[in-house]
Amino acid sequence: MSLRRILHGIILQLRHCCWCRQAEAMETITFSPPLYKQRYQLVVELVEKLQARKVADLGCARCTLLSRLKFCSCIEVLIGVDTDLELLKENMYRVSPLPGDYLQPRPSPLSVRLYQGSVAVKDPRMLDCDFVSCIELIEHLDAAELARFSEVLFGYMNPAVVVITTPNADFNILFPGVTQFRHCDHRFEWSRSEFQAWCLDIGRTNAYSMEFTGVGVGPAGTETLGFCTQVAIFRRDPSRAKIKMKNSELPYKLVYEAVYPSLQNRKILHDAILNEVIFAAECVRRSFIDIDTGGQSEWRTCRADGEECARAAFSPEVSGPSFGGSPEVAGCPELSWSPEVTKIGAQLHIPVSTFFNNPRIRQLSDSLQQLQEVLQASNRVKLSHCGSSVLYPAGDEN
Repeated sequence: MSLRRILHGIILQLRHCCWCRQAEAMETITFSPPLYKQRYQLVVELVEKLQARKVADLGCARCTLLSRLKFCSCIEVLIGVDTDLELLKENMYRVSPLPGDYLQPRPSPLSVRLYQGSVAVKDPRMLDCDFVSCIELIEHLDAAELARFSEVLFGYMNPAVVVITTPNADFNILFPGVTQFRHCDHRFEWSRSEFQAWCLDIGRTNAYSMEFTGVGVGPAGTETLGFCTQVAIFRRDPSRAKIKMKNSELPYKLVYEAVYPSLQNRKILHDAILNEVIFAAECVRRSFIDIDTGGQSEWRTCRADGEECARAAFSPEVSGPSFGGSPEVAGCPELSWSPEVTKIGAQLHIPVSTFFNNPRIRQLSDSLQQLQEVLQASNRVKLSHCGSSVLYPAGDEN
């Protein structure tokens, strides 16, 4: 085992001890939901409200907030920055695509990047952010780092919106075990007046307006102490936005990058359409068998191309919601029977227009013509000679 890993393990143990002491000191007050979840929820709701497209979390640590932000459909670029390389490597799985992301691709693209770097250092890849979060970060910076941090974030990065959270020192009186700071790694903890004075100075210097709020309500009768966590929401004055010159230096180290599957990719879009068509066809097959054996419909026999043919003539008494005046297909309420669905031999002939009536398939396909072109270009489905129907195995033994 390398010396670096040994030292990293010792640091983690010390951090764990700090968190244990902090938890013991704060166990007299509980928050529901837990305080960290309230902080993250505030950020997620604000990102969704603002429809931010490029979002960065500075001091992302275990990537917990990033793992929630990746589900915001508006985000196209998601960035996490932290100084702890090992911590990023251990937690980068949290922002990796899941199997469901391939089964249900996003409508818009998403790239997630994790960087090792200092928030007090300029990197041009952090420019053009719509939203930046700094959750319980600033109290871990010494005075020199804090000064550089505010200049880098507000003077250089110049994002449209910034959210900063930090402990409210006024609230610490409610924690009997806290003698100085809530965490052993904190360099300071500000009162509300100190925090607001720092924020107002940033706003005047960099043309930002701000709103002060917080999360974590104390017991009844302690309202004058404010929230446990104080929050500042900065909004850049658009008329005074600065134009930045990008430098060629890239001091941050890229630790991980993931590109999520998106319907903007032509191949992924076509695969999604085909998956929906095959699923819908299977729903038709199952309902065809159920109706054939359940006596809910009248069957007429005819001759088609020399083979025995069965065609469903639906009874108006068939129950269940309908689409276009015909009963829904079991297991797939969006796809309803068409009187034109026929069984010839061992195959079902399902008109392409029937699939286009499915809201999900219609959403993915711009037109019936595009749907037909996707089906014709694929070997995953079989079409009739004229291309107007999908041929799908009936799959019944009768």
